[in-house]
Amino acid sequence: MPSGTAMFFSRAVGGHQRVKTSCKKQIMKLIINLFGILFLVLGVSLLIKPEIIFGWMEDNTENKSLYISAIIFRLVFGILLIMAAKKSKFPGVIKFIGYMAIIAAASFIFMGIENFRHIIVSLIPEFRPYAAISGLIGMALGTFLIYSFTRKTEIEQEIN
Repeated sequence: MPSGTAMFFSRAVGGHQRVKTSCKKQIMKLIINLFGILFLVLGVSLLIKPEIIFGWMEDNTENKSLYISAIIFRLVFGILLIMAAKKSKFPGVIKFIGYMAIIAAASFIFMGIENFRHIIVSLIPEFRPYAAISGLIGMALGTFLIYSFTRKTEIEQEIN
């Protein structure tokens, strides 16, 4: 039978691990909420002044940064969603969105930068008339992400 001191240290270390795990989960939820806010802001931008986003994309199609950021954004977003899906209200849907983001990133990698540029240049004129609908979809996705990772008890605490 372990001594009192040994039991104290084993409980203290175990408690420390739970705090670290809880902290990591909170950070993941915070980052996902930030992604949700980003989608909301981009959606509002597409509703109010779509030229901000379309102009930025057109100005950066020849720049490698658009291609690289599109891949990195989707990979990080997808991995994060898959890792945090169990903590959401809709784990299946969140995992699905995560896998779709990773598949999109892999598609960009396999198509290469020249085909990516060609697709962006050819799709921008096609999507301009649907900027408002795209904005609403972006806002819906952002709202869904934020809602999915907000627990009922958190909402009740904010109200009280």
